Amino acid sequence: MADEDEEIEYFKNYYKLANKMLNYIKPNKGGCLYTVKIKGSGSGFYWSLSDRSFLWIKKRADFYWVSNVKKDDQGRYCLFTPHTFGIGVLLLVPEEEIEWIGLN
Repeated sequence: MADEDEEIEYFKNYYKLANKMLNYIKPNKGGCLYTVKIKGSGSGFYWSLSDRSFLWIKKRADFYWVSNVKKDDQGRYCLFTPHTFGIGVLLLVPEEEIEWIGLN
């Protein structure tokens, strides 16, 4: 399968993944995600896997590290943040900008 085909397949499944991640952070599921924040204050642009564009994100919001998505070739980790209407946002954030908080 070509890289482009893999990418298309990944984005087709984005909403399923986002809903699955939302279920993991609910206490009644028993699952935990590693809570993180983006270092610094204010906002910044971060690559959104779902939108395939940069989004303006508040750095001190709550994020969750998606451990089953490997770092990309630029060393960015995948972070998840809940969003409106039960859909989340998957972002790529450089490792040096991540403040590791702990398990939720």
